[in-house]
Amino acid sequence: MRDWPAWLLSLLLALAAWYSLRERAPVVERALSAPLQVVGLGHGVAEGVPKEVFLRVRGPAPLVEGRNLPVSAYLDLSGVEGPFAREVQVAAPQGVKVLEVRPARVEGRVEALLTRTLPVEVYAQGAWVRTEPDRVEAKGPRSQVEVAVSALGIDLGTGEVALTAFGPEGPLPGVEVSPSRVKVVAREEALFRKEVALVLKPPPGLKVLEYTPKALEVVGPKKALEGLEAVEARPQGGFRPGEVAGPWVLDLPPGVRPLGQVWGRVRLGLQ
Repeated sequence: MRDWPAWLLSLLLALAAWYSLRERAPVVERALSAPLQVVGLGHGVAEGVPKEVFLRVRGPAPLVEGRNLPVSAYLDLSGVEGPFAREVQVAAPQGVKVLEVRPARVEGRVEALLTRTLPVEVYAQGAWVRTEPDRVEAKGPRSQVEVAVSALGIDLGTGEVALTAFGPEGPLPGVEVSPSRVKVVAREEALFRKEVALVLKPPPGLKVLEYTPKALEVVGPKKALEGLEAVEARPQGGFRPGEVAGPWVLDLPPGVRPLGQVWGRVRLGLQ
């Protein structure tokens, strides 16, 4: 049977010794960084909030110098919409005093979340890449998602491409794309664009008095376009005296095509 009076006396002596040691422990200061947590945000997203804050604390050495000092920093944005300026709150254990918080005050903006679909664009050297899917969902602050134009990636030949949302001025780090990676399903030779002259060569007995257009834009592989300066054309219905208008037939090298259907008008006379 336990000797309760002796057990209680031992417990009191142990508590007294612990309290005495704590009281005699040296007081020290420590500088550390702590993640800044955002609470009470709701369905929006906070812009301008740093990932961590710098803290300087003072307290008993056994507590302050411990590897896992239980100190946390947080920013309460309950009920905030639009611009805000809030003090950083710090929770520290009893006996530990917070001497400095940097930054002590955070200014930013709470924005509504927006989701929209973006086309996928993949850069590949000398090739055009087709992906699956070819469109992804972008989600983030309204001000960033509204200016996003595409989800861009670089083909490194691994079969998958990581994507980043881009706007007219560069990447949008606050916008998440889903899925964040797409599968490469095809690689085709890259096409280039070039403007070339349009020439007409009527049969003997006819001469060209006037025609339009005199140039057109074509696309094709780089090698096919090298040295291509002019393309011969003729009316779809053939040459005949007078004015002929309508679609034209083009004599193009293999792999080269015009940008859209070419319509023209030519006035022919007798030689």
